[in-house]
Amino acid sequence: MHGQNSTQHYAVTVVRDDETGATAQVRHHTFRVNIKRGGGEAGPNAAETLLVALGTCLLTNVQTLATKMRIELQDVRVEVEGVRRDVPPGLVGIHYTLSLTSDAPLDKLEYLHEKAAEWGTVTNTLVHGVAVEGEMELRHL
Repeated sequence: MHGQNSTQHYAVTVVRDDETGATAQVRHHTFRVNIKRGGGEAGPNAAETLLVALGTCLLTNVQTLATKMRIELQDVRVEVEGVRRDVPPGLVGIHYTLSLTSDAPLDKLEYLHEKAAEWGTVTNTLVHGVAVEGEMELRHL
């Protein structure tokens, strides 16, 4: 079990396939992403992938907490939208709507929503920010 200050390491690899797309590798899963600015035929772009991560994070926590709280959910959907600024490029706003279909009391569902957002890895990263560092590795032909 993870303690208060424990950490978990995540690693992904994204490999360019051609001028328009790349393959993202996560554990034994792969999916195609778009790397051509203004395109989209190859798959979701980087900003859309970030929004997918937020939606997935929220759904994961909703599912986990609903089970712990003994809340039966018939339908759960998260719709996430982002607003992009061009210069410098970046998302300047993200909004999500969590739609639940359940017979559970409203106060229990509101608590579920509050805790799902509060305990989300991606949610907390986006809300509180994180330092991003990088380096280049050059391999000569």
